[in-house]
Amino acid sequence: MKTRGVPDFLLLFLTALIVGFGILMVLSSSSIFALTSFTAHGCSYCNGDELYFVKRQLRFLLIGAFGMLIAMNIPFTFYKRNFLLIALVCLVCLLLVIIPGIGHLSNGARSWFRLGGVSIQPAEFAKLGLILYLAAIISKKGDSIRKLKSGLMPPLVITGLFFLLIALQPDLGTAAILLGTSVIVMVCGGARLIHLLGIGVPIVSLALTAYIATKQYALNRIYSYLDPWSDPLHTGYNIIQSWVAIAHGGLWGTGFGKSIQKYLYLPEAHTDFIFAIITEEMGFIGTSLFLLVYMLFLLRGVHICLRVKDTFASLVGIGIVSMIALQALINIGGVTGTIPLTGVPLPFISYGGSSLVVCMIGTGILLSVSREVSRQKIEEHLQKQPFSA
Repeated sequence: MKTRGVPDFLLLFLTALIVGFGILMVLSSSSIFALTSFTAHGCSYCNGDELYFVKRQLRFLLIGAFGMLIAMNIPFTFYKRNFLLIALVCLVCLLLVIIPGIGHLSNGARSWFRLGGVSIQPAEFAKLGLILYLAAIISKKGDSIRKLKSGLMPPLVITGLFFLLIALQPDLGTAAILLGTSVIVMVCGGARLIHLLGIGVPIVSLALTAYIATKQYALNRIYSYLDPWSDPLHTGYNIIQSWVAIAHGGLWGTGFGKSIQKYLYLPEAHTDFIFAIITEEMGFIGTSLFLLVYMLFLLRGVHICLRVKDTFASLVGIGIVSMIALQALINIGGVTGTIPLTGVPLPFISYGGSSLVVCMIGTGILLSVSREVSRQKIEEHLQKQPFSA
């Protein structure tokens, strides 16, 4: 019987730490919005419950934790055998969600399936599906991935299809994360960067230009990024209020639960702009500690990927770590005004069921890879025992 290793407990501990902190920040940032939304607008779903969002987030956390435990205990070889089926299901869901009457339209984007009172965003799950597909194809191709036509082109076409379907929703932020993650997996798998740049840069540049030119809200985000003060009450309002929160936090912060900007000054305080509330309440010192834990989580993930001997497992791990890291960078970059706003949640922290569940399942797959690393160490130790006796 094949030995199974133990999961990486440091990664598990760091995950629990980050998720626990996320629950606390959802509690702090959402309570005023939940209470005032019902009082002012009669929102029946909140029902005047200031704990409405944190209760839902706890339910998502339980689902995510269950998914993580399952993913952690499934050998990584299962994903290697069934990558095509997983990717195909994700692709079909992306096709269905953009069809009127099937996909749920919210804030101008048709990105969700609405099942009762729960919204599921297939684009989040598609990121995992594409990572598994790319890791399997690249590990099978081996050195031939360096060839453009026979090696790199097939995974590029599939990546382009996923990207296009998500961009059509439209959800440019998630599409950008998917594309960036795919490029990292391909480069780490041996693809030539000159091929990726030569094909990707012109296509992405043209698509992005056409998208911005035809979508007024996208153009407004560019204007607000370049000069938010030109229209401080409309296009520049969100980022200005985010800066106010960050500045108000100072060195030590206002203290947990004592944010001023969450009193409806800062829109989406519990989702897209939760990092601004973190900086306001925790200050520079507390935010730095939070980012340090985040960095340790990512570095531990990279450490696991570098130590596993199986190429597929290594590339899957790299893809999951890259997905989380890119999403965090894009969210924090948008909140701080470093890059234009894209509306993606902060992984493990922001309110949102699909994002949290996918990050937890992704971490579970990474923990499954860590069990393979542990198994390798056990086997190496057993092989050395007879010689040391």
